Amino acid sequence: MTKQTANGMAWAVVAALVVPAMAMAQTAAAPVGGVQVQEQDRYVVGRALPPEVPGSPRIELTLEQAVERALEKNLDIQSAKLNPQIQDYTLQAARANFRPTLNANYGYTNSSQQSTSQLDGGARVTSQVNSFGSSMSQRLPWQGGQVSFNFSNNRNATDSAFSTRNPSYSSNLNFQYTQPLLAGRTIDGQRNNLRTGEIQKQIVDIQLQAQIENIKNQVRTRYWALRQSIEAIEIQRRALALANQQLADQRIRVEIGTLAEIDLVLQEAQIATSEQALLATEIAWRNAELAFKRLLVDSTTDEFFRATINPVDQVSFAIQTVDIPAAVDRAIAERSDIVIARQQIRTSEMGLELSRNGIMPSLGFTASYRLAGVGGNEFARSGLGGAPVLVKESGYRDALRSIAGLDTPTWSLSFNFSKPLGLSSAKASHLQSELRLEQQKTTLRSTELNIETAVTTAGLDVQSTYKQLLAAQKTREASERTLQAELTRFGLGTITNFQVIQAQNSLTSARNNELSATIRYINAVAEFDRVQRIQ
Repeated sequence: MTKQTANGMAWAVVAALVVPAMAMAQTAAAPVGGVQVQEQDRYVVGRALPPEVPGSPRIELTLEQAVERALEKNLDIQSAKLNPQIQDYTLQAARANFRPTLNANYGYTNSSQQSTSQLDGGARVTSQVNSFGSSMSQRLPWQGGQVSFNFSNNRNATDSAFSTRNPSYSSNLNFQYTQPLLAGRTIDGQRNNLRTGEIQKQIVDIQLQAQIENIKNQVRTRYWALRQSIEAIEIQRRALALANQQLADQRIRVEIGTLAEIDLVLQEAQIATSEQALLATEIAWRNAELAFKRLLVDSTTDEFFRATINPVDQVSFAIQTVDIPAAVDRAIAERSDIVIARQQIRTSEMGLELSRNGIMPSLGFTASYRLAGVGGNEFARSGLGGAPVLVKESGYRDALRSIAGLDTPTWSLSFNFSKPLGLSSAKASHLQSELRLEQQKTTLRSTELNIETAVTTAGLDVQSTYKQLLAAQKTREASERTLQAELTRFGLGTITNFQVIQAQNSLTSARNNELSATIRYINAVAEFDRVQRIQ
């Protein structure tokens, strides 16, 4: 799209609003009846000040300052900025599934048991057992494997007459690896959460940027709406002043006998109508200012919220040539909502892969390797329950040496297979995933159609609002010339004040319409740019 700089034209377009009614800007030479049209100060659009509010300081604000303040203070943006942080922790939680888990334990048991047999080792046997150990396990981020080791130890001291080691030490070291061979090998829930979490992080970042752009767009729109409401007050105030001036002139004519007193009623009605219109514009201004402040504060206690805002930027724009086909192509390729929709389809495709893997039979392979060792003073007894004779001194270290020397290894291999019969819940879930994916693809096509419609509409709106602006400019210029001519005729006594009132109303309406058309065009250009980037 091409732009032709026309900031000078911006106020040339609005010059109307800058030019007062010609009749009010000059002094008539010597109209009939000796009544002259009084001179008023020129009305310059964009320079009107908001009404004075007691106890409310006036703050001058540019559009750039308003946007910067919104980025800092707006509560919706502050809330949206937390979403990426939340997603970061969600992603960290998914990664944590593949970090090792360490466990440790300690226990002590003191037990006594009365004898019920000669083989119990005494009339009453007391044992004291200390147990301690540690273990570690980790899920591997590839092929669905899981590895673990367990190291356990026991110390058992007893007064049993049959014990050959007292106290006795036993240690066990066990390594185990589990590997799924069918379901869960290429993908599982934990690995799928990890990769979809990365995509969701991208989605959240896009949503944050879209939220920021939408708030900036609202700030811009309400900034100009506030400026328009202030200008509308000025236009209505001048219309009321013009009506009061006209009434004063007519009263002079009544006094000198060139106008009937009954003709004053019409002008007084016009003043009442102007007063009501002025009140309506002041109410609209208050509402526009509150809506604008809502975007720029984080609390009603903010001094900015109690101030009177004066938007000081002048209405300026560049004439924009609209290339609707190129804009549609850009929007379909880059707009935030369709990018998010495509990312969500990627997530669904990953979920479909997971559910497809889930309907496979479960076949697991487990390999383990265990080492054991014992220690403790070794005793020999003469006969059953005879007196103990120390044969060999030993302790906990001997149990560890036995493990280190691989004295008593045990290894095992096992396979586990399972398959549900009939339609399993995993199969039903997979079929649902297929339908959801198809639904999302259909929604994507609908989104593309909506985007093309929205961009085309916005482009046509730029063209139509520019034409409306040119028409509003011509209408205002014609209304100014008409009012000048009507005042001249009225001064010569060739028309009544009714025609003058009609001309005043037409000029006021034309000024309002041109100001509205200018802001509509500025907003249309900005909206055309926005709909190509965000929803």
